[in-house]
Amino acid sequence: MPAPSKLNLDQIVDEAIVLLREEGLDEVTLRKLAARLGVEAPSLYRHIGGKPRLQALITLKLFRMQLDQVGMRSSWQEWLVELGRMFWTTQGAIPDCARLVLTTKFEPEQLSTMSDWAAAALVAHGIDRATAFEMHLSVQAFVLGLGGLADGPNTDFMRRTMPLDAILDHTLSALVSGWEARLAGMAATAS
Repeated sequence: MPAPSKLNLDQIVDEAIVLLREEGLDEVTLRKLAARLGVEAPSLYRHIGGKPRLQALITLKLFRMQLDQVGMRSSWQEWLVELGRMFWTTQGAIPDCARLVLTTKFEPEQLSTMSDWAAAALVAHGIDRATAFEMHLSVQAFVLGLGGLADGPNTDFMRRTMPLDAILDHTLSALVSGWEARLAGMAATAS
């Protein structure tokens, strides 16, 4: 591949996501990424600043893409369920996606940005920002945990014997029911 005339951050992150999909997290190295982009590793390092920042940028981009695919929904309940399903689909399509999320060190502003993105759809349904963040986080934590179990050291057993998609749907439904009860309690307390 000929060297691009001007390397940009979006191009780097997009190619890193392709590499992650194809080969897994351990193979997403600056050296390998530089070779795929037709540049020298030091040039890539000047743009990225190291693998930890690259992992954070990959996660930010994937998260934004997931939220965009979920889009706005007619209810917050539908949005939470679809968000959980999107997380699950992404984890199934991208090797090590759960590990990427769970092992990446983010800058405070990156965490704040992701929190704002996640809360926006729920705030649009009249939920306060702090509760919206908790709601999103409960879904993300569940799906990351289920994905970690499904793809961990016991993956063959888990995938062969457990109805993972049904567990996903049942638990997302239970989470929504729990949030409905909590919101009703909060409204009653506020009255």
